[in-house]
Amino acid sequence: MKKENGERGAVAIEMAFILPLLLLILIGTIEFGRVLNVQVSMTQAAREGARYAAIHYKEPGLNVTGATLAAAPSLSGLPVSVTNNASTCTAGANVTVTTSVSLPSMTGFLDAGFFGAPSIFPMTLTGVGVMRCGG
Repeated sequence: MKKENGERGAVAIEMAFILPLLLLILIGTIEFGRVLNVQVSMTQAAREGARYAAIHYKEPGLNVTGATLAAAPSLSGLPVSVTNNASTCTAGANVTVTTSVSLPSMTGFLDAGFFGAPSIFPMTLTGVGVMRCGG
């Protein structure tokens, strides 16, 4: 079957229409995966920091921030802040460790909102860990 002259380049035109949508889906999937990974890491780090503080709360020079950040090496390079109430921890009381970060976009593509919508990034993520002091 012979193609007619009017159909030449139709595939290129169709690809030009579809490619931006496919790239947007790909970038969105990558960004979502990264945000999910950072969120899980933040929660696990906060939980590990709370566990460390609950076990070692009587020790002088307790470094909950160091233990929290050491528990999540995948967060290195991100401006993670750690807050805790380990200094007021007594046996039977709860210690709370909170991690937070303002996560920028990895690609920079989703920093601007679409069609007047607010921007998605930077996204503020938090993780919270609570443990009972002294077990």
